[in-house]
Amino acid sequence: MGEDEKREFHFINEQIKKKPFYRHKWFIRGVAGIVLALIFGTAAGVMFAIVQPWASNQFGRPDEPTQIVMVQEETPDQEQKTESGQTEQPADNQPETNTGENEENKETDAVGEYRDHYGQMKNVADAAENSLVKIKSYVAKMDWFSESYENVTETSGLVFRIDSNWLYILTSSHFIRSAQQITVTFPSGEVADASVRRQDSVTELAILEIPVKSIKQSTIQSISSISIKGISSVEKGEPVIAVGSPMGYTDSINYGMITSITEREDVDGEYKVIATDMAASDTSYGFLLNLDGNMVGIVAQKFKQTGAADTLVALGISDISYLLETLAAGRPLSYTGVIGKSVSVDVAEHFSVPYGIYVKKVDADSPAMYAGIQTADVITEINGESVGSMSEYEDILRKYQEGDTLKIKVRRKSIDGYADVEMKLVMGAR
Repeated sequence: MGEDEKREFHFINEQIKKKPFYRHKWFIRGVAGIVLALIFGTAAGVMFAIVQPWASNQFGRPDEPTQIVMVQEETPDQEQKTESGQTEQPADNQPETNTGENEENKETDAVGEYRDHYGQMKNVADAAENSLVKIKSYVAKMDWFSESYENVTETSGLVFRIDSNWLYILTSSHFIRSAQQITVTFPSGEVADASVRRQDSVTELAILEIPVKSIKQSTIQSISSISIKGISSVEKGEPVIAVGSPMGYTDSINYGMITSITEREDVDGEYKVIATDMAASDTSYGFLLNLDGNMVGIVAQKFKQTGAADTLVALGISDISYLLETLAAGRPLSYTGVIGKSVSVDVAEHFSVPYGIYVKKVDADSPAMYAGIQTADVITEINGESVGSMSEYEDILRKYQEGDTLKIKVRRKSIDGYADVEMKLVMGAR
């Protein structure tokens, strides 16, 4: 191998060298920049001093800013002079009162009103406690292993009436249905057995009875009654108190207000449904009271509108007072099985429908079905009496008892229009 081959071979033999830094050149450049800045600054100052007086004269810039003065037309009442010659200041110019203090007083008053309002409602609820009882129903059942057990359901009741022989309690039939035993616990703590006097499947109301002789006299004397008479109407927005089991468990209370009042058709009647803004469940039951402590409604979740929020609804007491009296008396309620809607004179003329009761539905196995009444029939007469509203329909039915025969006249639509049809209906009981 030659010397050239022994020589180490490099692809790149070049070296990168930094550009030399000349300090004197940078110093000269810095001094030159400072000198130029001083020259231009001095020139600008001289030009501004020369041009400023000329610009002020040309554009008329005032030495002081112009003040805007609001000129108000003088009236005789604005300026009055006293005998001493001094001008009296108008009333509007008097020193203002402390608005912050006023707002604080308003807030204090609002809180006070709030406390007074709810204090009044609590007093009503506390007074009602002496009329409320706890009800337990016992139903014997069998499990999958044929072992018997007792199903216990709790709800609330209201002492409805006391006479010389019996004590009557208003409650819901929904919670006592098929019960083998019913017990009632009074506010005094005494427990007594009760039996069903009468119940209604349509409204799910029931009256329990307890012999007076089976209850201590001290317990009877401690019971106070809640008035249900004289309450003809309630208004939307009116505050109400729910007592009993409004939250789904006994001995609970709730406060709220009425949000709507509607009419709802059901079997053989029309009922006033009171909706509130209070939360509720399927097990809610109780009684609505106004601020005077009078009962205005009975909780009836059955009548809650389909799709509505889970809020408390009640039947207006004014529409069911007769029903309660009938149940307490132990008499059966008349029953035909018709769910109808009133056809007023205006509606009849506008839609060309006969004046009377439009049949929306007929219960299966009801007296109306056996009589031949059909959906879309219009009931116009009962035993020769004209009927044009559900209230008139109810009033007529109250005149008759179970087993009575009624002559019903309806108008039934056909190809040629409405035709008169007569039929006989044997009154039932519910």
